[in-house]
Order: sequence, then C-alpha cells, then structure tokens
Amino acid sequence: MRLPVCNFDIESNMLCPNCQERLDNGEITKFDVEFSRWILNKEKEYESLVDLHLLRAIKVTGYLILIVRKRQEPILKTNVDLMEEIRNEFGEVLIFEGPAKLRNVVRALISPSVEIGVNSLYLPNGIKESIVMLRDEDRKRIHFTTDELRKIVSTVMSESVLFEYQGDRKKEDGTAPDEFDVRMKEMEQKSRRMR
Repeated sequence: MRLPVCNFDIESNMLCPNCQERLDNGEITKFDVEFSRWILNKEKEYESLVDLHLLRAIKVTGYLILIVRKRQEPILKTNVDLMEEIRNEFGEVLIFEGPAKLRNVVRALISPSVEIGVNSLYLPNGIKESIVMLRDEDRKRIHFTTDELRKIVSTVMSESVLFEYQGDRKKEDGTAPDEFDVRMKEMEQKSRRMR
C-alpha cells in the first residue's frame, strides 16, 4: 500500500524530513496522516488494500474525499465492508482518481448532468479562479448545492472554483445579456446538438 506519507513514518509515529516538509508546505495535511494511519491498520483485515495507492485524504463539509491513482477506485468501492467502516468512522465518501482534473471532478459530482462550460480568471494577485456554469434545468438532478460543490471542488483542486446556474446570471436591470451570457447560450446549444 502506498499512502500520502511513508508507511515507516506511520509505524514510528514520527514524520521523516521529506514528509514533514510536505506537511509544512501544505502538500499534505494532518488529516492525510490520520487517515493513512487508520487505513494502514486495515490492511491485515482487507488484503486488497495491499495494491492501493492513496494520493490524498481530505475532510470537507461532512464528506471524506479520497484521491487514488487511476484504476484504483474499484479496490475501495468493491469492498462493501471496508466502505461501510470508512463511512461509519469518517462520513460519506467521495472517491476520485488522480491526479485530479477539474472537469473530471466536476462531472463525477454532477453526473448525469454536464457542465455548460468552465471559465478561468486570473485575479490581480495572480490567483486563478474558475467558474463552472451549470444548466438551469439540471438544478433538481444535481445532488449538491452550489456552495457544497464550491467547497468540495475547491478543496480537491486546491484553487477557487465557483459554481453558477445559467439563470442566476441575468442582469438585475433587465438590459441585454453580456458577452459571457451569449457565449454560454451558444455552448449550451452546441452541446444539445451533439447529444
């Protein structure tokens, strides 16, 4: 099993200089260490975990987010007893294959809906912020609020990601839609024709 921290660090209860530096730089968190310790203790009970490569373990808005290497998701999801133990201990589980890509994470959360588009803005301080536009008619199909989506995706991606439904962009003064609105409508029409 490969974890966000060295297995030896968990067993010795002390981080090596490399893992300590990653913790200090924010590449991993104390929760990564805590969950790594917990899952490593389960390896004897669940033999399939020997092949698991866990990249990150994140706790946000009542969810446990596990990011695993590609094609590793079934190692966890097919083990019903393990998943039940994880839920009981840490809450509802979301699993993503990494390294995480914005569109893949968004689509996993809003499926079967699809986003209309993603725009990235670079703020004056150099920070990137993305806005994911959703269709109004998907409001009832998407199981998360825009605030939950923002918190989950922003945490997974380590950058600010906002979510907005198309109808929420209407101008307050009732004037004509801006260029962004026009482009979003065009993209929506193209995606409908492609279906």
